Amino acid sequence: MKSALLSAVTAVALSAALASPVMAYEDVSVDAEGGRGFVGLGLISKPDYEGSDDNKYQAAPFGKYLWASGRYLNLGGSGGSESAGRLSLNLITSDSSENWTFGPLLQYRLKRDDDVENNQVEKMKEVDAATELGVFVGFKTGPWSTELSFAGDVSDEHDGYLVYLKGGYELMKTSKVLLALGARTSWADSNYMDTYFGVDRNNVGTSGLPFYNADSGFKDIGLNLTGIYYFNKTWAVAANTSYTRMLNDAEDSPLVEGNQGVGDKNQIAGILAVLYSF
Repeated sequence: MKSALLSAVTAVALSAALASPVMAYEDVSVDAEGGRGFVGLGLISKPDYEGSDDNKYQAAPFGKYLWASGRYLNLGGSGGSESAGRLSLNLITSDSSENWTFGPLLQYRLKRDDDVENNQVEKMKEVDAATELGVFVGFKTGPWSTELSFAGDVSDEHDGYLVYLKGGYELMKTSKVLLALGARTSWADSNYMDTYFGVDRNNVGTSGLPFYNADSGFKDIGLNLTGIYYFNKTWAVAANTSYTRMLNDAEDSPLVEGNQGVGDKNQIAGILAVLYSF
């Protein structure tokens, strides 16, 4: 039963993985006024792995579909420097509440293998892809918005869980321009932290990195700025830049900037995208 469930979950997660590079920024998510949703294609620059001092460039699709009831399905990323695609479904109708959102989410976290620029991290044992299930709750009033979400591993890869908190403020919103500022932070348990930031005899490989045990705690905090220009009701162009600062045991990891650190506690990412509303 568990195997069948994981197979089904993973199959759905593969669609979310299409947007996996999008996690370099908080989702470019806008209200498709007068329409049912939007799709986008972006060229992004994001960290090679979580905590890396190298960036890589990729193309990534993403989007959102809205029903007349107010429910919506959103495909994007978890944010920050993570490599996790997110598929979320809002279950609350606009008749029930114009401010609250709530529903399940599915995340697909990409593997960390030897396809990284750092010649020490590439010699560590590979961390396989992980499937995570969770829930989110959000609140929006006027230009302000906030969201709290939870995601836990159901694929027995890192066996951990994360808690995300993000907020946003629309600096400008006209018929042609949307400019928004966002802030975010995430907390991870010791299983997640040790899998992605720890070094021990089981994963050190031939990297030569010192052993390190990463404990639970807030792992990062970040800011992002998104700008969208609408050419008409159908086409728009979007740009986003984000800064993430690694914290606590994530920052002190030798994969980042601790003793003999090979990465960077300061993570920069960006995207330039084209949006099509329908």
